[in-house]
Amino acid sequence: EANKFQEKVDRITADRKRLLASAKAGPISYRLFELLAMMPRFSVEHVRRRLETTFPTASAAVKLLEDLGILVEVTGQKKNRLYSYQAYVELLSR
Repeated sequence: EANKFQEKVDRITADRKRLLASAKAGPISYRLFELLAMMPRFSVEHVRRRLETTFPTASAAVKLLEDLGILVEVTGQKKNRLYSYQAYVELLSR
């Protein structure tokens, strides 16, 4: 059990370091990252509402985290996409 907890902490720490090392990261992407453990699956619209920002800004933050390999798009659709902090979800489901 302690091992599982440490794996989660290590994963989040590694992903946070990747985000912080990105020249494209900004306040909205940082805020989104900090919410991921509480909402590991979501839509861009959900992010827009939670972060009280515009859709393009929320979309850019999600795209950055996706490009960094932190998030994955899980629907395969062009519209109404859902994203997941998949590595974290997998740690939770073990």
